[in-house]
Amino acid sequence: MGLSSASRKFKTLRRKRDRLPIGTIIDNAGHTYAAGDGHASSGHTGSREAKASLDSASPPPPLAALPSDVSSRISMTGSGTQDDLVVYRLNSWRNLVKEYTSYFEAFAAAQKAAKKALDKAVGDFDVPLKSDHCFAGVERDGVQQLSAQLRDMHRMYATQYSRVIQHTESNTLEQLEALRAEIKDSLKEYTDHLNPIYRRLRKQAKEVEEYKEKLVRAVEAYKKRHRGQDAWLVQQQVRRELTRQAELENALVKAMRAEHQRLIRWEASLSERFRDVVASTMVCERDSLQTTLGAIGDCLGFLDRFDTHAESRAFDQHFASVLDHPMGLTGASSLADYDYMHKDSDATTVLLEGALERESGMLKKYHHEYAVLTAQGYLHCFAEQKDLLERNPEISFHLADCSITPLDDVCSFVVASEKKLGRSKYGFRGSDPASVDHWINAISSVISKPPTPELTIVGGTLRDSKAAMAAAAAASEAPNTLPTAAGIPTHELAARNAAEDEKMRALSPVHLDTPIDGEHFYPAQDASPMAMPEPAAADAVVPESTPGPPNLLATFEHPTATT
Repeated sequence: MGLSSASRKFKTLRRKRDRLPIGTIIDNAGHTYAAGDGHASSGHTGSREAKASLDSASPPPPLAALPSDVSSRISMTGSGTQDDLVVYRLNSWRNLVKEYTSYFEAFAAAQKAAKKALDKAVGDFDVPLKSDHCFAGVERDGVQQLSAQLRDMHRMYATQYSRVIQHTESNTLEQLEALRAEIKDSLKEYTDHLNPIYRRLRKQAKEVEEYKEKLVRAVEAYKKRHRGQDAWLVQQQVRRELTRQAELENALVKAMRAEHQRLIRWEASLSERFRDVVASTMVCERDSLQTTLGAIGDCLGFLDRFDTHAESRAFDQHFASVLDHPMGLTGASSLADYDYMHKDSDATTVLLEGALERESGMLKKYHHEYAVLTAQGYLHCFAEQKDLLERNPEISFHLADCSITPLDDVCSFVVASEKKLGRSKYGFRGSDPASVDHWINAISSVISKPPTPELTIVGGTLRDSKAAMAAAAAASEAPNTLPTAAGIPTHELAARNAAEDEKMRALSPVHLDTPIDGEHFYPAQDASPMAMPEPAAADAVVPESTPGPPNLLATFEHPTATT
């Protein structure tokens, strides 16, 4: 046996070792298996069924997207390699199911987080209140029963979340994993069916090319009259190898058609089951939402029937008397009802209060004010009488070191201070001479210095009790309801001042109601008019006066007379 024969025999043995028998490959090319049933079906029968289904079916929709290397994949269809178009399709299915699996895993995680947050919210919702409260019980209509309805509704939410989570994890995800495994098995079945034929076909094509080259060399040797292999015998080997290649190609086509029919049926079943998996999840969500909507409807129905006055009526029935008299008060409280330290002490006594006009401003105009004279010698001026209990006085005077001087105008007087800085004189004006005399008398009683003796008092005595009583009578006819500094109504204050005047008149040795004639003042002990004093001589001896009780009602000259 020559070298060439030994080489051919070795190659033949190697081919037998590396590949399935060609007869087995050809016999198995037309056999395939239905997805999930394990029953064999012939390729010819599958072809007829596929043709009938294609004739009755509507035209398929165009693909939305194709691979970029679709041409190379088309050329490799039936090879069972990664470049095979069918393998690309099955891997696309695997990736799609994988994405759905990731989505529903994230969906279940979101449902778990929502359920956990809702459980915490319901747990923290402390209704009915365990602490003390003033609401009706849960068994009665009221806000607590409303809160219980709301809590129960959200508990129903949490229950439905649990239901959806359980269905997603135990049904949806498991079925998707099963579909992925089935796609993987179908892919393996496809590749196991077609890839051996493709590999055998490639080797057969290489052998054909080798025999073709041998034939070329044999023919060239014949033309050159060289001894070599018989060209006819080599041609017979080429024809034998081409026959095997044709058989392999036919077997590949037959296997591809059989796989095509199997994949059509299997993919339809796969799509149906994939749809059912997603649909079952949606049905579970729908049922959960319907249950939740039912709970919401029940809660809304309770809200429609909710009596908004039930709580207030129940609370009012229990605490009506307390609410009508809070803290035991009757609603008729007044300033006179309160007691405090030094309420009626001498230090807080008001000697006189009433309306006055005070001179103020750069132009020294008179402005209406309400004045209060206290027993401690303070004169407080307010803008209005109502300001007594609302704000502090606009200005206050301490009259201890001041002097008071009536003016020629019977309704005016001046209060002067000895301070060196600032304004030292303030003019006041009353509404009538009687009220001005009343103020002059009251202010004179608290200042440390008597009225200046060089000045003439015009208009009567410092304290005219009759005028005060007349003013009190006038005030009683038209009482003022505004509060006073003394804490009593104005007419009572006027009556009290008149009573004090009568009391002082009865105790004083000097009669304050001495009649007035013209512009001259007549003392009570001398009813005759006082003549103008003659100028005393330089060497005249002035007799000493007999000591007696001090008399503020001294005799003065009229300023015009002295002039």
